Amino acid sequence: MNDLYIFIARLILGMVFGVLLTRIFRPEWSIFHGIGMGLILVAVAYLMQMMRNRKKKN
Repeated sequence: MNDLYIFIARLILGMVFGVLLTRIFRPEWSIFHGIGMGLILVAVAYLMQMMRNRKKKN
């Protein structure tokens, strides 16, 4: 259950920061662009975690 809580926290924070960054740098974009940006931020966080764990194994 711990991984689920981490995923939910990353998802919520990713959405908030995605919308915030979109509103600051591209105010003409809609809220859906901000949500998309948040999803990209969450995906990048998981990809970086996978790469870091793979380097520790080797």
